[in-house]
Formats: sequence, structure tokens, C-alpha cells
Amino acid sequence: MSNKAETKHLKLRGNIWWYQRRVPKHLSHHYPNQSFIQISLDTGDIREARKKRNVLNGELERKSLSMTSNSESLRFRELVREMDRDRKNYPHDWDAGIYPDRLEEQGRKLELEAYMTVNGRQDFSRKYRLTISEGFQMWLDDIGHTKTEEHSKKIEKAIKKFGTYCFKHFDWVDSPDIAIEDIERKMVYSFIKHLGKTLKKSTVQATISRINTIWMYLERVDELEGKNPFKDHIYSNAEADQSEKREAFTKDEVKKIQAHKWEKPVYKLLVDLGIYSGCRISELCNLKKKDVVEDDGIVAMNIEKGKTRAATRTVPLPDFIGQRLLEHIKDKDEDDLVLGISSKTASRTFSNFKTRYISQSKLKAFHSFRHMYITAMERAGVEENVTAQIVGHERGKTMSYGYYSKGHELKKLKEAVEKGLRLMGTAEY
Repeated sequence: MSNKAETKHLKLRGNIWWYQRRVPKHLSHHYPNQSFIQISLDTGDIREARKKRNVLNGELERKSLSMTSNSESLRFRELVREMDRDRKNYPHDWDAGIYPDRLEEQGRKLELEAYMTVNGRQDFSRKYRLTISEGFQMWLDDIGHTKTEEHSKKIEKAIKKFGTYCFKHFDWVDSPDIAIEDIERKMVYSFIKHLGKTLKKSTVQATISRINTIWMYLERVDELEGKNPFKDHIYSNAEADQSEKREAFTKDEVKKIQAHKWEKPVYKLLVDLGIYSGCRISELCNLKKKDVVEDDGIVAMNIEKGKTRAATRTVPLPDFIGQRLLEHIKDKDEDDLVLGISSKTASRTFSNFKTRYISQSKLKAFHSFRHMYITAMERAGVEENVTAQIVGHERGKTMSYGYYSKGHELKKLKEAVEKGLRLMGTAEY
């Protein structure tokens, strides 16, 4: 923990530590005529002061959470927009049917505060501000069902990481669930620099892009306005300027990988499927028995759950690996996972094995098989659009098994696969 984080909201006066922080804007009505919260912690021990500070921070957070729910926040903003429209269209009698005293008597606090905000008596908009997690939930409820579960979880993770970073490093941020209107460009820039210390350029860009997805959605549904702080950033540093393309395993390394005696035999199948299909490890781990199909002697995999919607496709397999796959799943139920291991566990297991027995290079990983597969297809003269269709780089005319007509196109794809994989120099070719 940095020294700045250790003493955040703490100030030493004489020999006594004080809790001192600016009043959070959305709690300002709880502290009228007060810009700062200042409380003596009655201790000169920094460790005790930190404990008391954390308790006070927790109390403020609970007060904030108890103020309003996401549904109340959304309803408040809808009411304000409706009243604003009425005020613009009917400036003389827009509030003729609104009786503040009656609203107060009936305990309709939300409607009363919306009315007071619009008529200028007191602005409650900060109390019902839109937070980044609320924006994510709106996106999830509205269009999240059109995305993969993995994609949605990555967006949620990126949002939480950004909010936590801002809460720790910017004094005016009063919660990890940061308000959208509080996000400034310099905060995003600082976050990018922070991520760049340990992550690759492409990973940093992907993280910002995921948060930007929520910002752009909220713009489209008219929940926010102003410049987008996540756009047009420069991602450049010493590490980022280096090539980040995966390195291919050598022929000897591939033979060593295939010859390895795994503790769980299913990893042998996982590796061979990676080599001979070009699929991502997550796609293979999400594969179910019902996704393995056979037509006219050709065994293929329906990739229904990929990195993106464009990844949905059918991948024909070489005969030897196709038969092994059928044998492996013969006693499974239709909805059973083919491999029975999560992509996270599989990635970690293969990475540990690779580092220990094959190579220390960070650019060599399971994903290298995909790059090798695509390279082999290119060198074999397979048309780019055919390769793209097989590996799921762009949407083609036939993206699931049900679209094939009598297996004709599947045969053409199988021929392309065999043509490309002969150049990989692995044991069976």
C-alpha cells in the first residue's frame, strides 16, 4: 500500500489524527453549509487512526447506499425529463397539476425532489446520479442477452477495476461505484498508464474498450451527454511498442507437447483439438456433446459460444481427431461439456506446463496454436475468406451446421483444413 493510500482522509494535528475529507456531492444535503467533514479520531497511533477512518468511510458508504436504489434513480431521471419537457412546451402551467404539500403528506419524496429540481428550488440530481454499475445493469438488461456471458463478465470486471482504481487514487471520488458524471479524461488516462505497467497494449485497449461500451450505450439511450472520456487515447510505452503477436511453437516443441503424459488425459485431447481446429481454448472448453456433429463421414464442431457473435461457426476436423472426439463423448449426455474443465483452469494448467517443460517465452501460449493454424492455411494457398470462415474472423454465409446443404460446403471446408494442416509438420501429417 502506498503512503498516500495509508493516510487518505487522515490529517495529523499536533499529536492527534483527524478524519478529514470533502463532503461527497451526493450527500451535501446531509451536511448543509459544510464543505468538509472533520472529526477528531482521538488517537496519535496511525494504525488505530486507519481503523477508525475505515469505519467512518463505511458509514458514509452505507448512508449513500441507503439513499436510493437503482430503480429510484432511474425513475427520478425519467420524471425530471418529463417535467423539463412540460416546462418547455407549457411554460405557464406545466406544474398546474403538481401539489408539493400533498406530495410531502403522502410521503412521495422522489416525485417531490424531482419537482424541486426542475423548478429550481433545490437540485437533487446528485442524489439520484447514474453510477457506472447502474449503467452496466441497464446495458445488461437491454442488450446484454445478445452478447456472450464471457463478454458481459469481462465488461463487468473492467468496470469494477476502473472504479476501484479511481476510488483509491482520486480524493474526490467517494465510492468504487463511480458516478458517470464524475469520470474525467485525466482519470481514464491515469488508469491507462497504471494498466500499462503490467499489461500488454492490446489488453489495456481491450479493457478501456469494454468500459467505453457502457458509455456509448448510455449516450444512445440519452442517459448522459458531453465528451466521451474513453475515446481517442494514446496507448504507447516501451512495452506496448514491441510486437505482441504470438510466437509459433517449433516442430520439436509441438512434438514434445503432444508426447507429454498429462495427469488428466483430457488435456491431451484439448491440445490436439487446439492444434487441429485453430479454436480458442474458451471455445473448446464451452463445447458440448450436442455441438459435435457428423455428416457424410465428416466430424465437425459447432462453435456456438465464442469470443464474439462472429465466432459462431462450424469447424471440420481431420479424421483421426474427429474419431477420437466421437469416442470420447459416446457415453456423455447431449448437454454435457466435452472436456469438463473450465477455460480458466485449462489456461492456467497449460500455461504452467508450457513454462516448466516447453518455453519461458510469454509470447508462446495455447493461442499460438491458433496462429499456427491460420499461418498453415495461408501458406497452403487456402483462400482468405475460407480460412476466416473456419476460424471465425468474419461472418460467412454458413455459420452453423444447420445451414449446410447436404454437407457440400462442409466437404469444401474439410478439404481446406487438410490442405493447410499438412504443412504443420506434426505427428499425423
